[in-house]
This record gives sequence, C-alpha cells and structure tokens, in this order.
Amino acid sequence: MNNITNAQNPFYGQYHTPHGTVPFDRIKTEHYEPAILEGIKLQNAEIEAIIQNPEKADFTNTIETFEESGELLDKVVAVFGNMLSAETNDDLQELAQKIMPLLSEHSNNITLNEQLFARVKEVYNQKETLQLTQEQKQLLENAYNSFVRHGANLKGEAREEYRRLTTELSKLTLTFSENNLKETNAYQMLLTKKESLAGLPDIIVEAAAETAKSEGKEGWVFTLHAPSYVPFMTYSDNRDLRQKLYMAYNTKCTHDNEFNNIDIVKKIANTRMKIAQLLGYKDYAEYTLKKRMAENSESVYKLLNQLLEAYTPTTQQEYKEIQE
Repeated sequence: MNNITNAQNPFYGQYHTPHGTVPFDRIKTEHYEPAILEGIKLQNAEIEAIIQNPEKADFTNTIETFEESGELLDKVVAVFGNMLSAETNDDLQELAQKIMPLLSEHSNNITLNEQLFARVKEVYNQKETLQLTQEQKQLLENAYNSFVRHGANLKGEAREEYRRLTTELSKLTLTFSENNLKETNAYQMLLTKKESLAGLPDIIVEAAAETAKSEGKEGWVFTLHAPSYVPFMTYSDNRDLRQKLYMAYNTKCTHDNEFNNIDIVKKIANTRMKIAQLLGYKDYAEYTLKKRMAENSESVYKLLNQLLEAYTPTTQQEYKEIQE
C-alpha cells in the first residue's frame, strides 16, 4: 500500500466524526481489502511480540496484550460484516468470497499457535495465586476457554482437520447467507388492482408504488424485505395475498433454483457435528450450549416443555375466541 491509499482509506487512524461513529458515506468497497490485509499483518506482528517476549508470561504481557491486539482488523471486520448483512451488493459478495477464508485462516493461526497458547495456559494455571480483580479473572477465563474451544488442545492430524473443517464451515455459511439474500432480493409481488391494497396505510402503499416505479412497472410492488413484508402481513385485509407473501418468505431457498439451501444446510449441520466431536463433545448442541445459560440440550427441552405446559390452556382459549 502507498501513502496516498493510506490517507484516503477511512479505516486508518481515528474516525473524524461525532462520537467516533463509522463514516459510512466515505467507505467504499475498495477500502475493505487493503485495510483487512493490513489489520492481519499488524495483529500477526502483535502476536509475534507476545511470543518473543523474554519475560515470564503474566496477565499484563500476555492476556491483556493479546486482548488489545487486532484493533484495526476488528474495526474493519465489524463494518464489513454489518454491511454484508444489511446492505450488501454483488461487489461486496464477491469480496466476501475472498476475504472470509482469509479471516478464518487468520483466526485458526492464532488459536492454534502453540507458543501463544503455552503462554496463555501458563497464566491460566496460576489463576489461583495471581492478584487479579474479578473482571481480570473473567477475562483470563474467557481467553483460555476461547483457545480451547477453538482447537488449541488438539494435536497432529486433529489440528489440521480442525483447520479444514472450520474453513469449510466459513464457506458454507457464507454461501447460505448469500443465497438467502439473493432469493430475498429476487422476489416481488406485483399488485395492479387498487382493491388489493385494502387495509394498508397510505405510507406503505406509496412506498410500494415507488418500488414499482423504480423497477419500471405499473402498480405496487411488495417484497420480502422487512419494511415491505411486515406492514403488509400486519395490515392487509386480503387473506390470500397475505398467505402468498407468507409462503414466499418462509420457503426461501427451498425451491428448485440456484438459491436452494437444502444441501447447504445438511453440510453445515454435518460439519458442525464433526467440529464438535473433534473437540470432544457429543454433538454441536452440547458444544454451543456449554457457554450459554442453558448449559446443555436437556435444559433447553425442559424449559420448552414447561412453557408448553404453561401456555397450552391459554392458547387453546385464545384459539377458541378467534374461531368464534
């Protein structure tokens, strides 16, 4: 990268905006890749400095320093991830196919770094004797567990298998999201009769007319995007049209086209299962719930059954009232 690129890239340095908010109006697609690559380079150097530190590993020079690393990378990825989910386009999607595997590899290079984990583990093994605040103890616990949950204790071929599976999972989840977004963007329900709009607020009707106009169509266009879908489902008097839109929304990516996600979902589930079992868990539910309030799948089903028992009489009464 040259100095001109650095100077023009909003990600370098501080945001000169009120309260340091993201300057979305200045960020262009071409700014992401160089900033992410630079962020990876900088964090690699920060990790190497921790490893090469001749001093005995302690909370400050290892845990705290590690937690503070990757500032630029975190900054860019946060914006990139949000834009990819909220307001993506073909250029961002193409870039994601290139960037996501790099980020997955970088994450693995950190958590599977034996020298780094050795220092983290050294501090963790002293946790009972260290004079730490409650917040520091929690940070240490989180850091150590994060390494373990991301394969740090794996050896030999198991480590390489973990790398392969996590990279594959990253690609699969990205494809799943892309298909979902593309199918959402592709769907339109065009209405040409004014009586079809019964019950809809004027502002929603006007927005649908604008959407139709932007597409070069006569009438009103409703889509599966929340600002269009939710009001239509809430206010429309036309049951058949509500059903049509509802079914379109709830069967996304299950049709016989290039956006079908059924096989992708199976592959995601199987890959997650393999990762969980590689890390010593029975299944992915056990793995993912370990760090959540429920702790295990039995607790989840217990709560669901309690809710079912508590809500069923009320639901049946409400159903009866609606039917009447």
